[in-house]
Amino acid sequence: MKELLRDKVRSMSLLLLVDGYNVIGPVAAPGRVGFTRGSSHQHRWLEAERKRLIARLCDHLPEFVRNRTCVVFDARCPPENAISRYEVSGIDIRFAVDDPEADDLIERLISEHSAPKQLAVVSSDHRLQDAAKRRGATPFDADAWLDDLLEDHPHLAIEISDGAGQGGSHSRSGKPKGKVSSDEVEHWMREFGFEE
Repeated sequence: MKELLRDKVRSMSLLLLVDGYNVIGPVAAPGRVGFTRGSSHQHRWLEAERKRLIARLCDHLPEFVRNRTCVVFDARCPPENAISRYEVSGIDIRFAVDDPEADDLIERLISEHSAPKQLAVVSSDHRLQDAAKRRGATPFDADAWLDDLLEDHPHLAIEISDGAGQGGSHSRSGKPKGKVSSDEVEHWMREFGFEE
């Protein structure tokens, strides 16, 4: 019960929600030449690309953001012998095993978020971008967001400061969505009972 409540609270305090295969897709789609859907080659390729995406997020996101990041993948080609949910360096990795596709799980996470204006949703899928906009979350196109991440400029819905005047993620328009230090966010999370 305590773990279920912790997971619910974590989902409600997300800063970054990533549509995993949508970010990976532009690199080389699973249907590319030489890959048959469901083949072992496709499974190995997808696993390598998942690991690469997660490593990039770990390398380029500050710890505070990683601890409030969720990456969702479809469950069609999960890693062998893997559970449907696990954590890597604070990043919540999920496979949409109880949903028809990852989009359904991502939409649910957006709809359940307690402060959606703080949430950045990374996906080029118009359905998810519309869901984010309806709740006041900030959608980002996957390829442009990944390019900026790799240049150490990850965009979020709000600006995060490390307390020393460093950091600064802006919306795609370049307008800050409100500067909040990580210490301030931590304080209010504890104040409202969202921290362990």
